[in-house]
Amino acid sequence: MSASLGEAVLASSIVLLVLMTLVGVVLFAFNAMRTRKQKGYYEKLHKTLESGQRVQFAGGLFGELVRVGRETCDVRVKSGEVIEVSRYAIQAIES
Repeated sequence: MSASLGEAVLASSIVLLVLMTLVGVVLFAFNAMRTRKQKGYYEKLHKTLESGQRVQFAGGLFGELVRVGRETCDVRVKSGEVIEVSRYAIQAIES
C-alpha cells in the first residue's frame, strides 16, 4: 500500500509540475507580445513628436510641446511656465 501511495504522490507532483510549466510558458508568451506592442507604440510616439502638440507624462502631468530635442523636450504647462523634461517621460499625445 505504501508503494502505491508513493507512486500517486509522484505522479500528481509530475502533473502539477507540467501544468505549472505550461502556465509559465503561456504567461511569458503573452508578456512578450504585450511588450512588443508597447515598444512599437512608443517608437511611433517619439517619431511623431512636434512642437504645439499637447502631451501627457508618466505622472499624469499635461502640457504643450514648445521644443522637441534629441533627449529632452521643453513643455509649457498650464501656469505658463516652460519646463524641460526627458523625451522618454512622454506617454501619450492628446488629440
